[in-house]
Amino acid sequence: MNRKQRRALKKLSQPEQEMAEKVALFGHLPDSCSACQESFDKKDKEMVFSWSVVVHSETETVRLFCPECIEKTKELIEKNGSS
Repeated sequence: MNRKQRRALKKLSQPEQEMAEKVALFGHLPDSCSACQESFDKKDKEMVFSWSVVVHSETETVRLFCPECIEKTKELIEKNGSS
C-alpha cells in the first residue's frame, strides 16, 4: 500500500476503513477452491455469486471455497453440533 492510499484510508470513518481494508485484500483472491482445488473463473457470473470468500484481516489471508465444500463443511458442523 503506497502513501497516497494510506492517507486516503486515514480520512475514512472506522466502518468505512475496515471495509476498504477487506476490499483491498480481494487482490489476493486465489484462482481455485482452498479446500478441493477446483478452478475458479472470475468472469463466470454464476461462480462469482455462488462461491464463498473468507477474509482474515489480522493475517491478511483470503480463502475461496466452492459451493460443494461449503455444503460439506455445514454438514460436518451440523453433525458434530448435534452430537
